[in-house]
Amino acid sequence: MELISLSGAPRTPELELIGSAIDDAMARIRFFRVAFGAARTGETLSERELREILTAIYGGGRLSVEWQVVGELPRQDAKLAFLLLNCAETALPLGGVLTVRYSGEEWDISGEGRKLTIDAEIWQVLDQPMSSDLSPPPSRVQFALLAKEAAVSGRRARLSLSPDMLQFTLSLTRA
Repeated sequence: MELISLSGAPRTPELELIGSAIDDAMARIRFFRVAFGAARTGETLSERELREILTAIYGGGRLSVEWQVVGELPRQDAKLAFLLLNCAETALPLGGVLTVRYSGEEWDISGEGRKLTIDAEIWQVLDQPMSSDLSPPPSRVQFALLAKEAAVSGRRARLSLSPDMLQFTLSLTRA
């Protein structure tokens, strides 16, 4: 795309669409690198970089994220936050709002939408991280990875639902 734009070719709607798809794919790759990549001790991510990634992914779609975390984060904490987001977004198939808060020890992601879908079998992986009987499908591997990473950091994920099933909170607290 860069070579085409440098050649002076006119930007047609087709090229705009291809460029948009490339930008979306690059944003997902950045998100997945944080969520699924290695997190070495001492590495940090700036608030600006985290917000750029989240804006690129959630800035114009059916699902929005309100990132209420200030300052840079250790990469391990950013990894936990992105895994939490990746799990939480599965609960809002029609879109909604995810609000992310961090107190220095605990993560809270609250979600609200027109429809809430909680597959109890998959979410159960968070409650019983060491159970070999529970194995999510490949499309939901983030649940198993979140449970593992939470256990390594001495934390545990907990899900609470509102009575009307339109809101939820996913917390990561010290075990």
